[in-house]
Amino acid sequence: MRHVLDSLMILSFLIFAGLVGIIMIRGFPLTNKAIALPFAFLFISMSTLAVTGQIDDNPKAAGSYLMKWLFLCLTGVIISAITFAVA
Repeated sequence: MRHVLDSLMILSFLIFAGLVGIIMIRGFPLTNKAIALPFAFLFISMSTLAVTGQIDDNPKAAGSYLMKWLFLCLTGVIISAITFAVA
C-alpha cells in the first residue's frame, strides 16, 4: 500500500512540476484559472506525503488514514475545480 502511495505522490508532483513549467515557459498570466490545476496536483502530493508518514508510524491504522486521505484529496480537488469554474 505504501509503495502505491509513494508512486502516486511522485507522479502527482511530476505532473505539478510539468504544469508549472508549461505556465512559466508559455508565459500564461497567473490567474486563479491558471493556478487551480497545478495546485490540485501539489495538494494531492503533499497530502499523500503526510499520510505515508502516518502509515509508517502506525501501520495498523492504515485503513483509517486512507479514508482520511481520500476525503482530504477529494476536498482539495473540489475546491480547485470550483476555483477553476468560477474564475
